[in-house]
Amino acid sequence: MKYFIILFCLIPSLVISQDFSNSWEDLFSYNQIKDVSYGNGKVYAAAENAVFTYQRNTGEIEKISSVNGLSGESISTIHYSGGYNLLIIGYENGLIDVYNTNEEKVTSFIDIVEKQTIPPPERKINHFFEFNDRLFIATEYGISEFNLANLEFGDTYFIGDGGSRLAVTQTTVYQNRIYAATKENGVRYAGVTNPNLIDFSVWQTISSGTFLGVVSLSNSLYVIDESNSLLRLQQNDFVQELQFNSTISDLRVNNDQLVVTLINGVKIYDQVLNPVANIGSPSGMSTNYSAALIYLGEIFIGDNTQGLLQTRTTNPFQFNFLSPSGPIQNDVFDLETIPNEVWVTYGEYDGFLNAFPINSRGISHLINDEWFNTPYFMLNARNIVKATINPAQTGQVILSSYFDGIVDIQNEEIANRYDASNSSLESVVGTALTTDVWVNGAAFDREGNLWGNASKVEKGLFKLDIENNQIETFDITEIVPDATGDNLGLTELVIDNIGNIYFGSYSNGIIGYNPATNSFAKVEGGEGAGNLPENYVNSLALDNNNQLWVGTSRGLRVLFNPAGMFENSNVSTNQIIIEDEDGVAQELLAGLNIIGITVDGNNNKWIATGAGAFYLSSNGQETIYQFTKDNSPLPSNTISDIAIDDASGKVYIGTDKGLLAFRGTATATADNLENVRAYPNPVRPQYNGLVTIDGLMENANVKITDIEGNLVYEEFSEGGSVQWDTKAFGKHKVASGVYMVLITSEDQLETKVAKIMIIR
Repeated sequence: MKYFIILFCLIPSLVISQDFSNSWEDLFSYNQIKDVSYGNGKVYAAAENAVFTYQRNTGEIEKISSVNGLSGESISTIHYSGGYNLLIIGYENGLIDVYNTNEEKVTSFIDIVEKQTIPPPERKINHFFEFNDRLFIATEYGISEFNLANLEFGDTYFIGDGGSRLAVTQTTVYQNRIYAATKENGVRYAGVTNPNLIDFSVWQTISSGTFLGVVSLSNSLYVIDESNSLLRLQQNDFVQELQFNSTISDLRVNNDQLVVTLINGVKIYDQVLNPVANIGSPSGMSTNYSAALIYLGEIFIGDNTQGLLQTRTTNPFQFNFLSPSGPIQNDVFDLETIPNEVWVTYGEYDGFLNAFPINSRGISHLINDEWFNTPYFMLNARNIVKATINPAQTGQVILSSYFDGIVDIQNEEIANRYDASNSSLESVVGTALTTDVWVNGAAFDREGNLWGNASKVEKGLFKLDIENNQIETFDITEIVPDATGDNLGLTELVIDNIGNIYFGSYSNGIIGYNPATNSFAKVEGGEGAGNLPENYVNSLALDNNNQLWVGTSRGLRVLFNPAGMFENSNVSTNQIIIEDEDGVAQELLAGLNIIGITVDGNNNKWIATGAGAFYLSSNGQETIYQFTKDNSPLPSNTISDIAIDDASGKVYIGTDKGLLAFRGTATATADNLENVRAYPNPVRPQYNGLVTIDGLMENANVKITDIEGNLVYEEFSEGGSVQWDTKAFGKHKVASGVYMVLITSEDQLETKVAKIMIIR
């Protein structure tokens, strides 16, 4: 019989990753630990899409994330190679990142990701095993080999029957053989030095069924099967050694000890299976352990909700929690900011604004770089979609629950709750016997009242009198007759500078309410009517000129005079027309799902979309930045929200896979010119970015001249800062020298002079 061997070679395809730490900061959650490894005195813990290290001797923690060059994809396993000082990170999509711990550089290998003959679900990296210079990569399709000395892929082994793809959960080397635990096809083995491992016929089979892990310890080979039994190899068969009454999540050997990680405990044995330690859960906590290791009596445990835990064999009942401070989770829904504070919510609904299934996730609050997380059981409110900060009393925050009404938080304590059982808010099902109240958009007016909307009820608009704790509701059926229908959900709500209310909807465009006249209006329809690309309005934002920017599921619009809708039923929105590189006119962001719109201190617009984050000039004619996974540390192109700290200019960008902060330059306007500054200063030869002048009053005139008084730049500030590209009116870069910044307030009563040193 002849065997035809198909050579499957992974042609080296690598990317040297970029470090973004000069302008970005990761604010990921490090609570969901997927795997742990040890080397060079450090514990390496892999979270969902980032890694952190814990230095045993000093307790120092260091984060390694997409900001440092990692891909930001979903991590499945890691391995530290002490011989090469490399941390190898495997991902669910087949990507491999290699982090050189000496040089602190990341190299990404996309060979498996781009192999079209392997279906995407089968590219997942399950486990790494290092043997001499070889790294055996267990995947859902088989085994690939990677050379650690030259960082190159070797052969790939399809070890299923007839050379078919076969999912391998773990590999090890025992008595000069490589063993592979597989799903549904037993344990397979071959001589590790056999030059024909690519030939499926050289692989032999032991037993059948699903095996979750395989390790070698001392003079024995052990496996874990799907019944959570520990089996030992004995004369080409397996005999049971131990039976566990809980699901096994990880099996490994380190420091000549067998470590069995269960979802609710860790059991450690010596070389002859005598118990060394039996670790349970921290008192009063439910655990979901993913992996564990032991080193010199210290046990480090990764948990899927609690982060990295540490305990000792001498006192296994005392735990230390080691994960870096961070938010509860990475799936961000909404962000709200005030200076030096960020509130994060994790609510959700589908594309039809349907809240089911209802989640229970709590909220996160960042204060002066320190995270405070409030779990669901302390709030007792499900599906929290928004946190609205009272601008007159920032210690008060109203939480909108898209199921349980609203919760009034004052100085981190629950002060009040409002739902259908204790207020005039209506339940979706139309009875006071339930608290099924779907509140979404909310905002404070200038009198300190909170306005909000509730979906799928007749009285879909409400006002909360903060002083008297009373809610007044408003019937919207005159403008939306089908308000209780399945096709009506309400979205973001904003209030203009004269007190008018505007909010988005699923199928009725923009709905407006004028409190002065107690009248409703709306803008809907396509060309010839409201000129909306779609009546599904996700997001709204009023800019510094009181223009209403409208984000729909299929594009962006601007309503230049939103109050006009109450006087003219034919008010129409406008698209933004720009010219592409070829001078052809086209609509800005046409067809994109506009998830969020945020206005910064310079009246520029940040746009959150399903295709990345866009930073636009005040009129939308210029795209200043466009951030995606490909050119930034964003872990996903699905941007859920963007919020800005007006004091620092820091831009918080939330995605469905994590939160990051971009060091922006647009700040709120100042009351005077006392704190004007220019940075960076001096501008050194290697710097290619913009120079920012901030601390400005609104509409301040900024002139920059050379030392002889020749004008090279002039601008009026729309917010608290302006940026200069160090060019003479945008044409050519200015020469080295000192440049004068002459600033005059709009009323010409205040002036300020600053200097910028340019070094070419």
